[in-house]
Amino acid sequence: LDFAVVANDDKAYTQLGPDVAIPVVGHKVSEMVGWGNIKLDYVGWNKMKNVWYIMKLTGLDVVFTDCDNVFLRNPFLPGTNLGDLIRQRKYDYIFQTELSKAPPRGYKTPGDGGNTGFFYVSPARQPQQIMKFFETVVNRVNKTIVERNGGADQPIFWQVFNEMRNLKDESTFGFRCVRQCGKQASCQSDAVLEYCEMDPWTHPTGWTDGADYLGEIATYHGNYASNDMKIDKLKKVGGWGHYDKKSKVCVDQNQGR
Repeated sequence: LDFAVVANDDKAYTQLGPDVAIPVVGHKVSEMVGWGNIKLDYVGWNKMKNVWYIMKLTGLDVVFTDCDNVFLRNPFLPGTNLGDLIRQRKYDYIFQTELSKAPPRGYKTPGDGGNTGFFYVSPARQPQQIMKFFETVVNRVNKTIVERNGGADQPIFWQVFNEMRNLKDESTFGFRCVRQCGKQASCQSDAVLEYCEMDPWTHPTGWTDGADYLGEIATYHGNYASNDMKIDKLKKVGGWGHYDKKSKVCVDQNQGR
């Protein structure tokens, strides 16, 4: 298990250094930008393109996380939802359920949408198929930005995903069918994308009452907020203020380092 940061501009890459940072392959963006800004759309395009390239060049599985998705505890440990799903070694894609508040217990996502700011993708089982799918997503995002002067990766990703499920054209999408969390596949084929969602109580997205679930939360995504308002959400769940500038390490505010 290793980590790297996708550096969206030269300054970030220089500050972090080549041992930590990956120079962005795509469109460089330097300033803070919000939802609806074409520069944020380019950040999303950069994300999908870099994940695609990492898989192509290394064959490695990738967990991508936005910088506002904070690990409150290790999400890869046994007994933690994301880690347990990965260790099953049967999923090509694991996604974060997108909900603005806690759902009723027993909630099951329909599997036609989710948050693309935190996901796992693996080329281990079907490398050519999953890379073809990501190539299609990358090209669609770029095409939409150019033709419409903007296009966020998240809705475009799921648009491509749902087209794949409905059109059953593996030459375009890499896969012909999908199967969610081991349920019945959408059709009969050898080219089936196996995917599953993360548990929303373990990996929530922007819930304002997230602090009420700290006993369950492993990661917290500070979305449904823009710019500095994300910080307020992260503070409420204890996901902000841990970096010590002097020592340049993260510090547990209750227990020391």
